[in-house]
Amino acid sequence: MKKLILLIAALAVLAPAALAAEGGSQGTSPAQACKTELSSIGAAAFKSLYAPTGNNAMGKCVSKHQQSAAANRENAAKTCKAEQEQSADTFKAAHGGLTFGEVYGKNENDKNAYGKCVSSKASKADAQQEAALLKAAKTCKTERAADRTAFTATYGGKASSAFGKCVSAKSKAK
Repeated sequence: MKKLILLIAALAVLAPAALAAEGGSQGTSPAQACKTELSSIGAAAFKSLYAPTGNNAMGKCVSKHQQSAAANRENAAKTCKAEQEQSADTFKAAHGGLTFGEVYGKNENDKNAYGKCVSSKASKADAQQEAALLKAAKTCKTERAADRTAFTATYGGKASSAFGKCVSAKSKAK
Protein backbone atom coordinates (compact mmCIF):
# COMPACT_ATOMS: atom_id res chain seq x y z
CA MET A 1 0.00 0.00 0.00
CA LYS A 2 2.86 2.38 0.84
CA LYS A 3 4.47 1.67 -2.53
CA LEU A 4 1.22 2.48 -4.30
CA ILE A 5 0.86 5.76 -2.44
CA LEU A 6 4.48 6.67 -3.20
CA LEU A 7 4.00 5.80 -6.86
CA ILE A 8 0.87 7.96 -7.09
CA ALA A 9 2.64 10.83 -5.34
CA ALA A 10 5.63 10.53 -7.67
CA LEU A 11 3.40 10.51 -10.72
CA ALA A 12 1.53 13.56 -9.44
CA VAL A 13 4.83 15.41 -9.15
CA LEU A 14 6.35 14.13 -12.40
CA ALA A 15 3.30 14.25 -14.67
CA PRO A 16 3.12 18.05 -15.02
CA ALA A 17 6.85 18.20 -15.78
CA ALA A 18 6.53 15.43 -18.34
CA LEU A 19 3.59 17.13 -20.00
CA ALA A 20 5.37 20.47 -20.07
CA ALA A 21 8.51 18.87 -21.48
CA GLU A 22 6.55 17.09 -24.17
CA GLY A 23 5.75 20.43 -25.77
CA GLY A 24 2.45 19.50 -27.35
CA SER A 25 2.98 17.47 -30.50
CA GLN A 26 6.77 17.25 -30.26
CA GLY A 27 8.19 13.92 -29.20
CA THR A 28 6.38 11.24 -27.31
CA SER A 29 5.63 10.93 -23.64
CA PRO A 30 7.44 8.30 -21.58
CA ALA A 31 4.22 6.28 -21.36
CA GLN A 32 3.77 6.37 -25.14
CA ALA A 33 7.37 5.27 -25.64
CA CYS A 34 6.83 2.35 -23.27
CA LYS A 35 3.62 1.30 -25.04
CA THR A 36 5.51 1.37 -28.34
CA GLU A 37 8.27 -0.79 -26.85
CA LEU A 38 5.75 -3.23 -25.42
CA SER A 39 4.01 -3.71 -28.75
CA SER A 40 7.28 -3.80 -30.67
CA ILE A 41 9.24 -6.35 -28.65
CA GLY A 42 6.40 -8.28 -27.01
CA ALA A 43 5.23 -8.67 -23.43
CA ALA A 44 7.74 -11.32 -22.37
CA ALA A 45 10.77 -9.38 -23.63
CA PHE A 46 9.37 -6.14 -22.20
CA LYS A 47 8.99 -7.74 -18.76
CA SER A 48 12.48 -9.26 -19.04
CA LEU A 49 13.88 -5.83 -19.81
CA TYR A 50 12.20 -3.77 -17.11
CA ALA A 51 11.06 -6.15 -14.34
CA PRO A 52 12.88 -9.48 -14.74
CA THR A 53 12.29 -10.63 -11.17
CA GLY A 54 9.25 -8.60 -10.20
CA ASN A 55 6.18 -6.80 -11.40
CA ASN A 56 5.22 -3.38 -12.75
CA ALA A 57 7.37 -3.42 -15.88
CA MET A 58 5.32 -0.57 -17.36
CA GLY A 59 5.86 1.64 -14.31
CA LYS A 60 9.59 0.92 -14.30
CA CYS A 61 9.79 1.64 -18.02
CA VAL A 62 7.99 4.97 -17.63
CA SER A 63 10.24 5.93 -14.72
CA LYS A 64 13.37 5.09 -16.68
CA HIS A 65 12.16 7.11 -19.68
CA GLN A 66 11.30 10.09 -17.47
CA GLN A 67 14.79 10.06 -15.97
CA SER A 68 16.35 9.81 -19.41
CA ALA A 69 14.19 12.63 -20.77
CA ALA A 70 15.14 14.85 -17.83
CA ALA A 71 18.84 14.20 -18.46
CA ASN A 72 18.36 14.92 -22.17
CA ARG A 73 16.63 18.23 -21.37
CA GLU A 74 19.44 19.21 -19.02
CA ASN A 75 22.11 18.40 -21.62
CA ALA A 76 20.14 20.19 -24.34
CA ALA A 77 19.81 23.27 -22.14
CA LYS A 78 23.58 23.37 -21.62
CA THR A 79 24.22 22.96 -25.34
CA CYS A 80 21.72 25.68 -26.28
CA LYS A 81 23.10 28.05 -23.67
CA ALA A 82 26.58 27.56 -25.08
CA GLU A 83 25.30 28.18 -28.63
CA GLN A 84 23.40 31.25 -27.48
CA GLU A 85 26.50 32.67 -25.78
CA GLN A 86 28.70 32.32 -28.86
CA SER A 87 29.58 35.50 -30.65
CA ALA A 88 27.11 36.38 -33.37
CA ASP A 89 29.78 35.99 -36.06
CA THR A 90 30.84 32.54 -34.84
CA PHE A 91 27.25 31.30 -34.69
CA LYS A 92 26.41 32.76 -38.10
CA ALA A 93 29.49 31.15 -39.66
CA ALA A 94 28.39 27.72 -38.42
CA HIS A 95 24.71 28.17 -39.37
CA GLY A 96 24.64 29.57 -42.88
CA GLY A 97 24.62 33.22 -41.86
CA LEU A 98 21.60 32.89 -39.55
CA THR A 99 21.46 34.16 -35.98
CA PHE A 100 20.49 31.99 -33.01
CA GLY A 101 17.00 33.51 -33.06
CA GLU A 102 16.57 32.91 -36.78
CA VAL A 103 17.65 29.27 -36.50
CA TYR A 104 15.50 28.32 -33.52
CA GLY A 105 12.88 31.05 -33.07
CA LYS A 106 9.36 30.42 -34.28
CA ASN A 107 7.37 33.46 -33.18
CA GLU A 108 7.64 37.15 -33.99
CA ASN A 109 10.90 38.63 -32.69
CA ASP A 110 12.20 35.04 -32.22
CA LYS A 111 11.86 35.40 -28.45
CA ASN A 112 11.18 31.69 -28.00
CA ALA A 113 14.45 30.60 -29.63
CA TYR A 114 16.07 29.24 -26.47
CA GLY A 115 13.06 27.12 -25.52
CA LYS A 116 12.66 25.81 -29.07
CA CYS A 117 16.36 24.98 -29.19
CA VAL A 118 16.15 22.98 -25.95
CA SER A 119 12.99 21.13 -26.92
CA SER A 120 14.26 20.24 -30.40
CA LYS A 121 17.60 18.95 -29.13
CA ALA A 122 16.02 17.03 -26.24
CA SER A 123 13.38 15.48 -28.51
CA LYS A 124 16.06 14.41 -30.96
CA ALA A 125 18.12 12.80 -28.18
CA ASP A 126 15.02 11.02 -26.83
CA ALA A 127 14.19 9.66 -30.29
CA GLN A 128 17.75 8.47 -30.88
CA GLN A 129 17.84 6.67 -27.53
CA GLU A 130 14.45 5.05 -28.16
CA ALA A 131 15.52 3.86 -31.62
CA ALA A 132 18.77 2.42 -30.23
CA LEU A 133 16.88 0.66 -27.42
CA LEU A 134 14.30 -0.87 -29.78
CA LYS A 135 17.00 -2.03 -32.20
CA ALA A 136 18.99 -3.58 -29.34
CA ALA A 137 15.91 -5.27 -27.86
CA LYS A 138 15.00 -6.82 -31.19
CA THR A 139 18.58 -8.01 -31.72
CA CYS A 140 18.73 -9.50 -28.22
CA LYS A 141 15.34 -11.16 -28.64
CA THR A 142 16.57 -12.87 -31.81
CA GLU A 143 19.86 -13.83 -30.20
CA ARG A 144 18.10 -15.27 -27.16
CA ALA A 145 15.69 -17.27 -29.33
CA ALA A 146 18.59 -18.84 -31.25
CA ASP A 147 20.29 -20.33 -28.18
CA ARG A 148 18.94 -19.45 -24.74
CA THR A 149 21.72 -21.25 -22.82
CA ALA A 150 24.52 -19.52 -24.69
CA PHE A 151 22.67 -16.21 -24.41
CA THR A 152 22.39 -16.54 -20.63
CA ALA A 153 26.05 -17.55 -20.34
CA THR A 154 27.14 -14.58 -22.44
CA TYR A 155 25.11 -11.88 -20.69
CA GLY A 156 24.89 -13.04 -17.12
CA GLY A 157 24.51 -16.01 -14.84
CA LYS A 158 20.77 -15.49 -14.35
CA ALA A 159 18.35 -16.00 -17.21
CA SER A 160 16.07 -13.33 -15.72
CA SER A 161 18.63 -10.53 -16.02
CA ALA A 162 20.47 -11.59 -19.18
CA PHE A 163 18.01 -9.89 -21.56
CA GLY A 164 18.31 -6.54 -19.80
CA LYS A 165 22.10 -6.78 -19.76
CA CYS A 166 22.13 -7.58 -23.47
CA VAL A 167 19.88 -4.65 -24.35
CA SER A 168 21.90 -2.30 -22.17
CA ALA A 169 25.19 -3.37 -23.76
CA LYS A 170 23.89 -3.22 -27.32
CA SER A 171 21.99 0.05 -26.98
CA LYS A 172 25.05 1.86 -25.63
CA ALA A 173 27.47 0.43 -28.22
CA LYS A 174 27.79 2.77 -31.15
